[in-house]
Amino acid sequence: FNSPNEIQRKKNKVLNHLLKINDHKVAHGIFKEMKLNKKMFWSRNDLITHILGVYEEHILNQLIKFSKIDDTVFINIGAADGYFAIGAAYSGLFKKVYAFEIQEEGRKILNENAKVNNCDKNILIKSEANFDTLKDLIDIHKSAVVLIDIEGGEFNLLNDETLKLLRDCNIIIELHPAQVNKGYEKQKKLTNYSKNFFDVSIIKRESYNPNLFQELDQFTDEERLISFSEGRDNNMSWLILESKN
Repeated sequence: FNSPNEIQRKKNKVLNHLLKINDHKVAHGIFKEMKLNKKMFWSRNDLITHILGVYEEHILNQLIKFSKIDDTVFINIGAADGYFAIGAAYSGLFKKVYAFEIQEEGRKILNENAKVNNCDKNILIKSEANFDTLKDLIDIHKSAVVLIDIEGGEFNLLNDETLKLLRDCNIIIELHPAQVNKGYEKQKKLTNYSKNFFDVSIIKRESYNPNLFQELDQFTDEERLISFSEGRDNNMSWLILESKN
């Protein structure tokens, strides 16, 4: 069996190969040629799938689907380094992007990378998302596509009042029930109450396809599969809320 150190060694082997070929740029997909920040505020475990353009590919596909309904505004709550926020602006997927990131260092890196990718004029970076800050945006734009990834904070943010506020939006929520007290009860409550305003579904990451990429052909089966791991503790779920309006 592989030790944690051996697994990381294999990931680093693939990552160093991809960095040599592509530097810190996305090589495939709708975000192709987008520059990635070398400082990496969050885990480097994601960098391989970032470079290959398949990071949380199921979420990217949802964003593309929703952008075809309305490509005016994208609100990214928990934007981290800005992969989706910057990608959405860089690729033209959405015309205007609001990126909420509570960590100051994350906002700094996000701002730097938006400038590097020449899309900072299309991105407004904010700190905390709450009912008031979201209401300010909804009062202006009426609706938006919203992506939420805030490590368990989704259960506090998406109370009855906020869900009513966002009822004209299409929303993607990364669920973190294991990170909060009574998280699975809160997840069930959030899912059930959301049905009052949205068509509700839950999705998971369905596939790992390292064999699609010629730049990985030189690696063993094990190395290719390990390289696609994003280092998650469990099989994550995402709640999809599609507006009924």
